[in-house]
Amino acid sequence: MMNVILKKNIMINLTASILILATVYILQYFFNMAPCDMCIKERYPYYIIGILAGVNIAINSNHLIKNLIIKILLIATSFFGFLYSIYHVGIERKFWIGNAECSGQSTALDIEALSSQLMNTPIIRCDEATLLFDLVSIAELNVIAMTLFLIFNILVLYKKI
Repeated sequence: MMNVILKKNIMINLTASILILATVYILQYFFNMAPCDMCIKERYPYYIIGILAGVNIAINSNHLIKNLIIKILLIATSFFGFLYSIYHVGIERKFWIGNAECSGQSTALDIEALSSQLMNTPIIRCDEATLLFDLVSIAELNVIAMTLFLIFNILVLYKKI
């Protein structure tokens, strides 16, 4: 039988990932809140967490090393998702400049290069926040979610939850 703490952790991670992904797809397809390129990449940790949870449920063992590896992978995924979200919020808040493909910055020196750059630039820019309720950006909410995932998974690693 799988460790009860890990089993609860896996179910919480899986459920939260599914709910967050469902929410962003509802915002995208039913409320026309189109994501930028970075917003789409911010979904990857949720997919990875879901896959890790699914694999862990399918294997369902009480092997100590496997359980430790799953916990560490959940922490690492949450950590990298947190860092990427912080980076995106920094671009939205103009703390730093993102790459040229995802911002309004032009590096073109001639008309052909400018035309090519404009044709390859996404319509939704990463340096313009998509606000929810005109209050908080989706990227800022993602920072909060990834922070909670990270804290939760670290606490589970040390069996505090």
